[in-house]
Amino acid sequence: MDTAAVAPPFDSSSLGRPVEITQIGSELKKLWEQDAGATTKASLVNFAVYFRGTESMAANTTTVFEFTRQHACRALLLCHEPGAPESRVSAWINAHCHLNKAGSKQVCCEQIAFLFEGETGTRIANTLFASLDSDLPLYLWWQGEFPDPIDETLWAWVDRLIYDSQAWRNPREQFRLLHESIERAQRRLILCDLNWARSLHLRQALAMIFDHPENLALLDGLTAVTIAHAPEYYSTAVLLAGWLVAQLQLADLTTTPAGFATTGLNGGHVAFSLHAQPGRSLSVCELVAEAGSVRVQRDQQGDFFRVEVRLSSGGGYHHLVPAGSNATTSLLLWELGGGSQHKVYRRALAVADRLL
Repeated sequence: MDTAAVAPPFDSSSLGRPVEITQIGSELKKLWEQDAGATTKASLVNFAVYFRGTESMAANTTTVFEFTRQHACRALLLCHEPGAPESRVSAWINAHCHLNKAGSKQVCCEQIAFLFEGETGTRIANTLFASLDSDLPLYLWWQGEFPDPIDETLWAWVDRLIYDSQAWRNPREQFRLLHESIERAQRRLILCDLNWARSLHLRQALAMIFDHPENLALLDGLTAVTIAHAPEYYSTAVLLAGWLVAQLQLADLTTTPAGFATTGLNGGHVAFSLHAQPGRSLSVCELVAEAGSVRVQRDQQGDFFRVEVRLSSGGGYHHLVPAGSNATTSLLLWELGGGSQHKVYRRALAVADRLL
């Protein structure tokens, strides 16, 4: 007798109405006909989310609901259970509705959720493309790690690819897989790394300091950079360090026991030290130079960065700047709301790839 435990069916109540795959279009039409004009359907992009495990279905539905407060889209959840005993696909349709800014009418966005069980081949990509809302741009959020090999038919329609390199066990290998796959597909995607977004406010705080001409001498005589990060956020710190190296055009990168070193703008030695300490993703970034130092440190509540500039001449000042939110929805909204081509990210990544 087989006594192996059977996983209980997951709760699909948050996903809306179950539908047959072949009837999705007609069922969506019925959904809006039943509304009798009480709401307005809105969609500016296709926003697809790929993930594994039905346990993430409800959480991703909640994230999409929050996302649609600011971005009108057709949302497509692509859940894969590769270990299922048989291959099949299930689907649900739903609508996320919010009052418009005037508070007079509800604006709604469609959500189609798919559950792919067992081996899929190219079925996930084919189902995704068949379910897109007309010719609107496609933003694909890939949660977790990329498989080897990647199904390169995915890149045929994707305009922005979103991922979180912090969650990868081997970032260097994952980036290799991704870049080689995109290159073979000969498709130019905009890469949106949520791990890069985590350092946004700290990077802005640092850049703001050097808007003052009197502080530029600190960069010319830079001798040391120290970055403190939470233990699981080493890759976030490496991306920040890569940004500094790329933006300052530092050269001759070599690894050291404490981190790595480069040649500074004045030809001197610049030592980079990355160390783990309890706290938020990035808690401290300090630049030390012959002319003084700059320290950006997250406060205990985590809401602000305390910026402190000390000049060897005896001058200096300090102030607070917002530290922003590292909530997933906030990172997504920044990545997708700015329309950035992420050239700066690519330059930082080219440096970070040598250190990961």
